[in-house]
Amino acid sequence: MSGNTSTRRSNPAVEIALVIIMLIVIIPILWALLLAFLPNRAITSRSWDFPFWMGNFRAIFADGAFTAQLINSAGLVIGTVVLCLVIGALSGYALAKLSPPRWLTLPALVLAGIIPLIPPATLVPGLYVLLNNIGLLGTVPGLIIVNTLFNLPFAVLLMSSYFAALPDELRESALMDGAHELRAFWLVMLPLVRPGLAATGVFVGIMAWNEFLMGLTLTSGGVTAPVTVGIAGFLQQYAVTWGELAAAGSVAAVPMILLAIFANRQIVSGLTAGAVKG
Repeated sequence: MSGNTSTRRSNPAVEIALVIIMLIVIIPILWALLLAFLPNRAITSRSWDFPFWMGNFRAIFADGAFTAQLINSAGLVIGTVVLCLVIGALSGYALAKLSPPRWLTLPALVLAGIIPLIPPATLVPGLYVLLNNIGLLGTVPGLIIVNTLFNLPFAVLLMSSYFAALPDELRESALMDGAHELRAFWLVMLPLVRPGLAATGVFVGIMAWNEFLMGLTLTSGGVTAPVTVGIAGFLQQYAVTWGELAAAGSVAAVPMILLAIFANRQIVSGLTAGAVKG
């Protein structure tokens, strides 16, 4: 009993360190949010004057380009998440429960391990030529294919761990009751890994939303680009509109913050389910 009490005793040094880390993370976010509501003259001025101003938000939405970029990023996230979840769930189930032959699984696992290690910049020329040849260069579907390529190995391995945590008896019982493999997967196994699907979808969605390099190199900018490229566009060679830059960054951060807040329980339960073998 005394051992449990001692392990739960608060440690002032740890608490102080956590507070410092939290401040280091929060202060830049609050500072960027403050700049979003200030005119540029107040930002560059040496005086501590903070006039509340909504002009930055009106400016970034004035020509419609930033709105189009937000829509592009939303479509990119939805398409990438759907493809990664569909292919990742089927492939993860096959790896965990169907015992495919080693001549098939070994190259797939090697490829899944190599793709995340390749610097994305080295793949840009090949992807550019490929998308150009199939007519998807500078389009959202083209970016969806590219982002799926980079995120699919993560989704497959993560979903495989969730399916591996389920007892084999569940699948065997469904097959003995007359269900074919696809029906057992859809009606029995897949509903049990819904927290894993949610966690995988959230992580893949965040990665797709924050992707920058492919959006920069595989689109022509403007209304064809994702929101990350649009934000970078406020950094000009001879001038930086700090207020508009901060406003665009604040708007772009809202969807992912809301997603993390509402999916927090699913993320935690999904990670726990994938970490404990049933």
